[in-house]
Amino acid sequence: MSRLPGLVPAELDAYQGRVYESIAGGDRAKDASFPLTHADGALVGPFNPLLFSPNVGDAVQQLGAAIRFHCGLSGPVREVAILAVATQHDCEFERWAHEPIARRVGVSDNQIAALRAGAVPAFDNEDEDVAAAYQLCAESIENGRVGDATYERAVAELGNAGVVELVTLLGYYGLLAQLMNVFEIGVPD
Repeated sequence: MSRLPGLVPAELDAYQGRVYESIAGGDRAKDASFPLTHADGALVGPFNPLLFSPNVGDAVQQLGAAIRFHCGLSGPVREVAILAVATQHDCEFERWAHEPIARRVGVSDNQIAALRAGAVPAFDNEDEDVAAAYQLCAESIENGRVGDATYERAVAELGNAGVVELVTLLGYYGLLAQLMNVFEIGVPD
């Protein structure tokens, strides 16, 4: 049970309603990877807490939409990074929401199991970009920094813009995991 009540559309003020519509009716709804609302209309996962502070919540949800739908990272790079963060924070919701997406974009069940266990996944030679991204994620998660060789490998595979997007993704999904862990938000029924 969440520490925050689920805010249903009828309870929202005008600004909260606009944030709600941006989440429930925007790119996330078009993607339809997982349900965005409970049966009563309250937003699932990290999105409900964003409505309690709509100024912050709107900025956060816009960043999330940019990362998920409008950046240059490949699906496998993005989803491997998200699942690495989910493991770091032991975030059940992120696993529930993103393991099926990872499978859909080509991340194997063995790779997903390794990520869930906190182990290094085996990547094929053609997945060098994913392997480089994972290495950067793992070092950043563990140390808060990355070594020169890891950084240079990531830039060679993803470019400067890709590395900026990847590091931003780590911070964004870490924020979502913290929201869900602090407010005790789990997987929808």
